Amino acid sequence: MKHITVRFYSLIPRPGIQEVPYDTDAPTARALLHELQSNRAIPLTTNIVKAARNDQFIEWDDPFQDGDTLTILPPFSGG
Repeated sequence: MKHITVRFYSLIPRPGIQEVPYDTDAPTARALLHELQSNRAIPLTTNIVKAARNDQFIEWDDPFQDGDTLTILPPFSGG
């Protein structure tokens, strides 16, 4: 079991930055996102959001370790 922090930016259920401690057996960011989706915590998919581990962008199939912070970033737009 890994003890991680999941950070959400401007995602449901409320806007702003949210950090929650989370315990998981998920081996990758993709597996963790699917776990969160099944719990209805995050309704977005990997083709819409990006992931970062300890403030570094990662690919969805990259592994993460106990104590990591996984940040799930919403779609961005610019002008």
